[in-house]
Amino acid sequence: MKTWPIALAVVAGAAIVACAVVLKPSPFRECVGIISEDIFRQDLTVTLDPRDVEAQAARICSGVSS
Repeated sequence: MKTWPIALAVVAGAAIVACAVVLKPSPFRECVGIISEDIFRQDLTVTLDPRDVEAQAARICSGVSS
């Protein structure tokens, strides 16, 4: 019995499941995206560093006040 095709199929299936889990958007990530867009929209006259915007959005989404 050839076990290589079976082993390859199992590994490929595990890789597909792992990728699906990693790539699945989390509610926290969606919240950060929405809040980041809102911060950019509100401060159009100010030059914003995207890292600062994302950090502030993460604080808001996690419930930590600044």
